[in-house]
This record gives sequence, C-alpha cells and structure tokens, in this order.
Amino acid sequence: MEKVLRNRKAILVFILPGLLAYTCFVFYPMCQSILFTFFEGTPNVKFDFVGLDNYKRLFTDKSFRNSFLVTMQYLLVTGTGWIILGYGTALLLRYGLKAKHTNTARTIVYLPVVIPGVAAAALWAKIFEISPQYGLLNSLLKAIGLESLVRPWIGTSATAMWAVCIAEIWKGIGYYAIIFYAGLMDIPKDLEEAASIDGASKWQVIRHIVFPLMRPVFIMCVVLAIMNSLRVYDMPRILTNGGPGYATTTLSIYMYKVAFKQWKYGYGSTVAVVTLLLTVVFTSIVKRMDRKEMTE
Repeated sequence: MEKVLRNRKAILVFILPGLLAYTCFVFYPMCQSILFTFFEGTPNVKFDFVGLDNYKRLFTDKSFRNSFLVTMQYLLVTGTGWIILGYGTALLLRYGLKAKHTNTARTIVYLPVVIPGVAAAALWAKIFEISPQYGLLNSLLKAIGLESLVRPWIGTSATAMWAVCIAEIWKGIGYYAIIFYAGLMDIPKDLEEAASIDGASKWQVIRHIVFPLMRPVFIMCVVLAIMNSLRVYDMPRILTNGGPGYATTTLSIYMYKVAFKQWKYGYGSTVAVVTLLLTVVFTSIVKRMDRKEMTE
C-alpha cells in the first residue's frame, strides 16, 4: 500500500476521475456563471455585454432585497434550530439512552435526512393542508378544540415562512445531530469520570467539560448551517413556490425565476454569484471570530 501511495502516477490515476468531474460539473459552470454576470439576455440569442450594470441593478431591485431578507430570516431560524436541536438530540443519544437503544434511535433521528427533498416537501404540504380536506396539523387542532387556530399555514404570508422553516429543521436535525454525536463520542471518558468522582453532576460535566471540548464541532456545524441555508431551494419551492407573494422567495428561488422564467441569464448569474459571495463572507467571519477567541 505504501508503494502505491508513493507512486505519483498511481495517485494521479485515483485523483483524475474526481478532478475531471469536479472541473466539468462544478468549476467550469461556476466560472461561466461569473462570466455571464457581465452580460444580459439569453446566450446564443441576444447576449449583450453590459459590464457592471447587473451588479449596480442589485441595489435598486426591490425583489432582490426582499429575497435577501427572506434568506437571512431563513438562515437565522433554520440555522439556529439545526444547531440547538441537533446538539440537544446528540446529548440525548449520548447520555439519555441506554447503549442497546442508541443504534435504533440514531437510525430514527437520521431517517428524515435521507428522504429526498421533494418527497419531504410533499409530506409537509399534506401536513399543512387545509383543502380539499384538513391535513394532519389542522385535524389535530380541530380534534383538541382549537379550531380557531385552523388556517392555511403555507398560504398565508404571516405563517408561510415559519412553516417552511419548521419543515426544513425537521429534515436537517438528524444531519447535525449525528455530527455532534460523533464529536461527543471522541471526548475522553476519563475526563467525565474524573469530574463525576469529584462530585460534578451530569449537567455540570456537560456544561464545563463537554461543551468547551465540542467547540471545533460547533464551528463546523455553524459553517455547514450557513452554507445549507443560503443555498436552500427545494423545500420552499415545492411547499409555496416562493409565495404567497414573495414571502418565501429565497435568493435561490429568485435566481431561478430570473434566469429560467424571465430568460435573463446575466442577471440570474449575478444573483447566484452574490449568494456564493455571501456564503464565503459569512463562513469567513465565523472562522475569524473563532480564531480570535482562541488566541485571547
């Protein structure tokens, strides 16, 4: 095995297929999108060079500002939900269950993650349904005497975004819970046992020993939550199609509508590039804050 790993030709053979796939399906389209931001129209039909006009247009585009604010709200709600509930679920798996039940519980927790996004969105559409018959949520509210709360959850601007966020949090909790659980399993048991012998309660062990040691895992999960929130598309697209109005139109949905419905590939590419830049900026801020606190 060492002989193979020292062979540069062998390494190239193993790396080349993945590198080619990444170049063709990720790097090249990304470069092409960046190039498209300096043009307006549809390629091979009418594609005129406009320089930085597309970027200037962002500052006066009310629909873009609305999509940006919706995306920030989505990031705040779902990102916070994924981190807090994912960590809480991981703690429950690690400390709240007997060892013989852990594998089954992990499977149940992770199951929503493997469900395709379209299928999960269709499932939640049925849960929030109000016509032609009540879905699960409205049926439960009616059954317990709270029929006054029955409403079209994904058809009202006041509740549509919250409904989408709840559905997305449900689907993503397992992903972050398993990452946190893996981090908890790496914490040396000797530290926990020593603290317990010194009289520390389980909560004190979690707060003063486990939580500080989980810092790198938290940073990684925050970065992942930012990336996944900013590029969200399938859940709001299937549940609400960005509506009602523009209440759930995220940057990804707005980019799709501009590029593939209005045939403005240049401006759509500009929105996509800005989304990428936001991801880079936010993740860089998180990493810089972490490095700063580590050096203090």
